[in-house]
Amino acid sequence: MKTILITGANRGLGLEFVRQLAQDETTIIACCRNPQEADELSAYAEEKKNIVMEALDVRDDQQISNLVKKLHNQPIDWLINNAGITGDTGVTVGNVDRDNFLNVINTNCLSPLKISEAFLKNIEQSQDKLIVCISSQMGSIKDNVSGRSYAYRTGKAALNCAMRSFAIDVENQGVKVMLLHPGWVKTDMGGEDALIDPQTSIAGMLKVIHQHKDNSHAEVLRSYNGDLLPW
Repeated sequence: MKTILITGANRGLGLEFVRQLAQDETTIIACCRNPQEADELSAYAEEKKNIVMEALDVRDDQQISNLVKKLHNQPIDWLINNAGITGDTGVTVGNVDRDNFLNVINTNCLSPLKISEAFLKNIEQSQDKLIVCISSQMGSIKDNVSGRSYAYRTGKAALNCAMRSFAIDVENQGVKVMLLHPGWVKTDMGGEDALIDPQTSIAGMLKVIHQHKDNSHAEVLRSYNGDLLPW
């Protein structure tokens, strides 16, 4: 039975990852900052007995360390770095806030890198040895024609860059790393004007994961529909 660890599993894309992956013969480690407040996830975990909820603030190194110790030598087949924030996306020139910028970079880039590093031994012990990072087309420099969203765009571009280096460094251990763009999704983060629902996004990404999981080293950014996106 595969074990899949998902960050930011209490809502949006993370919750939908849990819903769809829990249908298979898998053990789901569903991580979020406040499990006691994650009502939908808790209810689903009660229904599906293969879901284990764990407290994890991805920005907190002590919490990461505590979870590593708790899981000890448990193999993790897939690590899905899903947790992320948008920050203040409406910032214009002259209004860039340093704290907002650093918080977004910390959450969207450094945290997935640190978590991937922390659970590397668990991943190495598994069969699939896969790390999936939810990136964004908004991290593409070539595709940026509308400006704004300085922190979010930079954080996703930095994530792509950092995980490409990480992928090169762990390739000899058989570990694979995949960067995925989920599309513009109707979630709290994406808003009601978004183009697709979470079910479509996750189903598409899971199809891409299964198709490319054996030979991915963060060398490309793939969309939920399989398209290759520009850097």
